[in-house]
Amino acid sequence: MSEPFIEMDEARFNPIPSLITLGNAFCGFASIVYAIVSYARGEPLPPVCIWLLLGAMVFDTLDGLAARMLNATSLHGAQLDSLADVVSFGLAPAVTIFVFISRNCPGASPPAVVLIWSVSLFYLACTMWRLARYNVMDIRGEKTEGCFMGLPSPAAASMIYSAGLFLPKVDMGAHLFFSFLLGYAFLTGLLMISSVPYPHVRRCVSGEPRILSFVFICVVFGSIAIFRLKALVIWAYIYFLIAPLAELLVRKRAGRPVREFLFSAWGKNPFSRA
Repeated sequence: MSEPFIEMDEARFNPIPSLITLGNAFCGFASIVYAIVSYARGEPLPPVCIWLLLGAMVFDTLDGLAARMLNATSLHGAQLDSLADVVSFGLAPAVTIFVFISRNCPGASPPAVVLIWSVSLFYLACTMWRLARYNVMDIRGEKTEGCFMGLPSPAAASMIYSAGLFLPKVDMGAHLFFSFLLGYAFLTGLLMISSVPYPHVRRCVSGEPRILSFVFICVVFGSIAIFRLKALVIWAYIYFLIAPLAELLVRKRAGRPVREFLFSAWGKNPFSRA
């Protein structure tokens, strides 16, 4: 989500940001196709899926940047951006969850198949729920600068794809593997709709002092250049875990209820239609 909700001015409509947004949706659609084809052929999830996810993330960043540079922000563009995010960061990972678990757990019993369907649909629902909450908070001007409420959907999608690429290499029993995959996907979806504050990436690269931000950027890009996908997965997991762990630590030190840390801000009811 990159574009603010403002009234659309037809006189200054510029198609470039919207075309970039459609690139985001195309990457998500292509990822779905590759995942289904690999499943039909009995092959593991192809690495191209995670590269398509990265492409969707790039397009998702560039569309808002292009809209601001061209002074072409609009309500239409914001809605299109949200729909593209549902495809790339909601539907595509949900299909990947279904395909990946079904592929690695052949001969699943009917109750197990129902569980696979349920977790896949739960993940998709969490993504849509989170994006709707973001839109409502954006319209009302309730967004918190510098952080997101809940795990951002692109980060959640990266967790799903990284599991699809690297978990098959882990040696564990079939039943444990099945249970772990279901729990992993469920937890990822749950963190998306939680109130755990996740820092915006801009805070990590533009903080003070500047020298530390520069060193951080060099370390991240240097590790990616050397270790490629492995480095991307490691940084994704660091981002995935550090926010809830930090929130738990803060709550414990402040004497606040630890059990409620996932949904402590839901009392504000950002979904109210009143």
